[in-house]
Amino acid sequence: MNKNPALSALARAGVAWLAAASLALTLNACGGTDASSPPVQNSAASTSSGDSVPAASGTSAASAASATSATPDTPDASSTPATAATPTTPTTPTTSITPTTPATADQPASDTTPAGFQVGTTTYDPALPPEPTLPLAPLICATLPATLTAQANGLLPDSADATDTAPDSARIQSALDACKNPSSTGLSTNKAVRLVPGTNGANAFIAGALNLPSGVTLWIDKGVTLFASRDPRQYDKVRGTASCGMITPSDNGCLALINASKIANGAVMGDGVIDGRGGSPLISSVPNDPNLMTRPDGSAAMSWWDIGWMANKVQNQAQNNPRLIQISNGRNFTLYRVTLQNAPKFHVVPSGIDGFTAWGVKIYTPTAAYEAMKNYLGMPYSPDTAKNTDGIDPASSGPITSNAGNPGKLAGDASNILIAYTHIRTGDDNIAIKGGTGTVNGRTYNITVAHSRFYTGHGMSIGSEMAGTDNGATNPDVTSVNGILPSVSNVNVYDLAIDGADNGVRIKSDWSRSGLVSDIRYSNVCIRMPQTSTDGAPQALIFSPYYSPTKNGGLYPNFQNIVLDGVRIVNASSFTFQGFNSASPVLQGSGWSGGTIGWPSPPVVNPLAISLNNVVADVAPSSFSVADARITIGDGGTTLPFVAGGNVSVTRAAANAAGVAPVDCSQAFGAFPGQ
Repeated sequence: MNKNPALSALARAGVAWLAAASLALTLNACGGTDASSPPVQNSAASTSSGDSVPAASGTSAASAASATSATPDTPDASSTPATAATPTTPTTPTTSITPTTPATADQPASDTTPAGFQVGTTTYDPALPPEPTLPLAPLICATLPATLTAQANGLLPDSADATDTAPDSARIQSALDACKNPSSTGLSTNKAVRLVPGTNGANAFIAGALNLPSGVTLWIDKGVTLFASRDPRQYDKVRGTASCGMITPSDNGCLALINASKIANGAVMGDGVIDGRGGSPLISSVPNDPNLMTRPDGSAAMSWWDIGWMANKVQNQAQNNPRLIQISNGRNFTLYRVTLQNAPKFHVVPSGIDGFTAWGVKIYTPTAAYEAMKNYLGMPYSPDTAKNTDGIDPASSGPITSNAGNPGKLAGDASNILIAYTHIRTGDDNIAIKGGTGTVNGRTYNITVAHSRFYTGHGMSIGSEMAGTDNGATNPDVTSVNGILPSVSNVNVYDLAIDGADNGVRIKSDWSRSGLVSDIRYSNVCIRMPQTSTDGAPQALIFSPYYSPTKNGGLYPNFQNIVLDGVRIVNASSFTFQGFNSASPVLQGSGWSGGTIGWPSPPVVNPLAISLNNVVADVAPSSFSVADARITIGDGGTTLPFVAGGNVSVTRAAANAAGVAPVDCSQAFGAFPGQ
């Protein structure tokens, strides 16, 4: 089957419970469980079994079970969680404001779902679709052995691509094209191209821009690394016209390493590695290439990260660096168990896609070998100097005229997205959910982020682009708020540990690229902040409509129906809760401008509408900013010092007489697997 209501049911239920919460102005407690107590199961509203959306994994429960036993490779314990053999028996339901457990392709929806996972420990979740599986042997269409060998530190010697900058591009692309399978109905019927170790210890491939066709799984074996070519000419949008590896006002000059445009049922999986080589000096296949950027002292060519730093921090322009994986439109794309590292720019961007799953994926940038090196200014490579290396950025796209991979879906919506059991450490947003720069863009909705750990980065973000509404077209999956259609909606984040990111949970935008963001829920979240940040004071919770100074574009931020239910911050942090007010003194600061639209009269005021329940900061805030906000506090309470006054209202439910234990963070924080 190529349709699976699992992810949609999980996400759709969020609308119901968020609406109920905002109407009642109170929340039942569902925070974290005590370490000695089993998870509590909560009741949930039923959903129609007639809802049908693309499968997150493309594999039915039955086929998943049969595939697991015959899969050539078994999961590496360090790279993906083990699946429990027998789920915990549900206990008596205690509350009704939790997402509905979804159905799988072959099973009806359950009426219960676990309420409070102990953060960082869960290996089984009945609310999620079946875990993807590696291809069965009969599905392997082509097997390619490695011919190159990486060094002990994980990098390639310069000699590996001294004469040919992308020696494996042609044979990998030929295999992908030969295995094209548009009749595939999901992972279980995809054809697979498998990259395997070669003779005499060979374990590496080097390729430039690759195109993944429909119905094909690129399988990277354990111990094998697919390295990105360090030749910008391999990623130029038009061959023969230099556009990549340059600094310009726009950043749209590069193809990605792996490109999947308008396809159905594509996948990249395996226990191998994709390495973008972001800190390696660039080379060119064009003799004496005038567009190959060199370090100012002439000592060597720039690296991708050198270009990123110079563009962002020195010239205030844009870096034209390739992404690792770009999925553009289409449906049902899966990343499973693969490790992504050292991306020149973003690691993964699922844009305008209906159905995307990342399960058991590890993202780590920069790796230790690069952190032992320095950039062109003599600064060590680090997450701070590897700019714009976001982890996973689901985003809507602009409208399109045709979409073979998803006929009839032309608005550019990004929908039905699942990110589960991921570990992300990077130089920008760990995850950033985006909704377009203008109203012509599609919407972003039905997103679940579950059972994941973030390390260094900029946290769990929504924004800054979130203006897309398909020009106001109606959409059965999108619920209006006070007659306004949201750009980003129905996002459910739970069982998340954030350890060392300089932002924890964040929604960000400004008046040049925003709109309505609604029905967003965060539950069972543990946050540990760094002591300092190069980008300002670390903030565990930040909701700001003043992300960066811009001209007024008439696209005013509006954050509604935001729920924090079971969140714990274990050390010192700053906090910001701001609604939008066009008369705010913030807009009088440097860089802001009314532009041709000017300052609205009367002012536009969109108060932040947010509910907090069992939100605990173990240490008093370093700073605490609240403005233009409607705060609702549930019976589980909060330790944050909200005070009504000015344009801030605070509504408190009666405290729970039995008390509510803070989220258990005792096992939330741990080292990045395998590092």
